[in-house]
Order: sequence, then structure tokens, then C-alpha cells
Amino acid sequence: MSLVLVISALAVLVVALVLFLRGRRDAPQGTALPNGRGIVILTVLGLVLALASQLPVFRA
Repeated sequence: MSLVLVISALAVLVVALVLFLRGRRDAPQGTALPNGRGIVILTVLGLVLALASQLPVFRA
């Protein structure tokens, strides 16, 4: 179960990185990213999943 959480966290963080890099490339200089809130939510979700995998409940 712990491995599933780590892999899903990694996938979510990679998606957030791709969205960030695409938005940064397409956005004009000095403007906010168009999907900044979504990137923040995905990043927090990925970090929570990664930290949850370290809980003793999920250890074998």
C-alpha cells in the first residue's frame, strides 16, 4: 500500500511540474500563471500522499 501512495504522489507531482512549465512558457513576462491554483492544489496533494506513505499504518 505504501508503494502505491508513493507512485501516485510522484505521478501527481510530475503532472504539476508539467503544468507549471507549460504555463510559465506560455504566460507573458510578469503575469500570473493561468492555472496557478491548480498547480498549488496538485503540489499539496502530491506532498500529502508522499507523507502519508510514511505513516506506520501503511508499513508492512
